[in-house]
Parts: sequence; C-alpha cells; structure tokens
Amino acid sequence: MKIIFWLVTGRDVRRTARAMPPFVANLRPGTLTLTLAGLGEEGRSRYYVHMAQRLRFAQAVLLILPFTLLGGCKPKTKNTPVVVHVLRDLRSVYGVELDRRLLEFQGSNPRLSDGQLIVIQSATGDYKDMLQKQTSSSENIDFIILDSPDDASSNPALQIAMTHAINICAGLKACPANVPSIIPPQIKGNQQEAALAFQNALLKTPQ
Repeated sequence: MKIIFWLVTGRDVRRTARAMPPFVANLRPGTLTLTLAGLGEEGRSRYYVHMAQRLRFAQAVLLILPFTLLGGCKPKTKNTPVVVHVLRDLRSVYGVELDRRLLEFQGSNPRLSDGQLIVIQSATGDYKDMLQKQTSSSENIDFIILDSPDDASSNPALQIAMTHAINICAGLKACPANVPSIIPPQIKGNQQEAALAFQNALLKTPQ
C-alpha cells in the first residue's frame, strides 16, 4: 500500500496544480491531506477495514478505562477511634504514675495497624464491685489492671484470666510488687489489638 501526503501551499497550487489530484488542487493553501495512490479496489477495502478495527479497539479501551480507574480506588482509612475501656482502681497507690503513663501513651498518637486511633478510657465506679461483675463473656471491659493478684481471688473468671496476666510493675515504678494486667480472653479483633498496644507501653520502664 502506498500513502502520499500533499502539503498544499499557494505556490504549489499555482505551479503544480496539474500534477495534483483534482481534490488536492482545490484545497486552500496550508492544508495537509493524504491520498491513497496505486491502490486497487481490494487494497482500499483492506485499508478501510483495518482503520475501522483500530477505531473499535480505541472505543473499547475508552469504555473500560473509567471502570479500571474506579476499581483501583482504595477506601479511606477509618476515622472512628477504638476505645479501650480500662478497669482499674482510681484510688490506687499506683494511680498517679498510671495516669502519667496513660497521658504519655495517648500523647504518642497511638494507632492500630489499619490506622485507627486508640483512645484509653478508665471505667468509673467502685473498683471491687466492677471486678465482682466481670464474667467470661463480659465485653464492656477490654483491659484490667489489678492492685495485686489477691484482687482476683473472689471471681472465678478473673482467676482463669490471671493465667495470662502480665506484671506491669516496672512501668508503674512499683517493683518488686506484682501489678497484674489482664486482657480478658473474650476480647478479640481491634479491641484486643488496642489493649495489647497499651499493655506493651506499660511494660516499658519510664524515663
């Protein structure tokens, strides 16, 4: 197949109009056009079929592209914070140091692996009474800090949970006392991850 491009200028029209195809000679100066030369009827047909196929392909790509772009969009990180409900003795001898560590942890802008903010919230009420109400299915408390191991003696559910208790005396400057911290076994998912992050922070000896 032979493709000839004609750049038509005023001089071309005047001097070589006879050498150009009639439709080229009639174009205005500055026009760029092309003509299929030396093609028979079969060649021109193949050319037009080829161009039509390319046009259909381009249209298909344009139709698919928006769906591809939309499919690649990722959902935004959740903005709702995960609240860790802590059961503790607000009048404990370790209370002042625990408050300091809590504020220190909160000030570090703690987050879960998926980016959700962690917020620590101490439960209010009578410490002994709240301990007594804890069961193996309670989900209103995510993290428990005892004044001593003896505080779990009157509750069977806490006695079972004590087998996985972690001593955080170093973080509260309370050693050699044993200050058990418990994440109840029924606490799962984001609540467990957030409670574990706070527990790990309390294991570190303060500066």
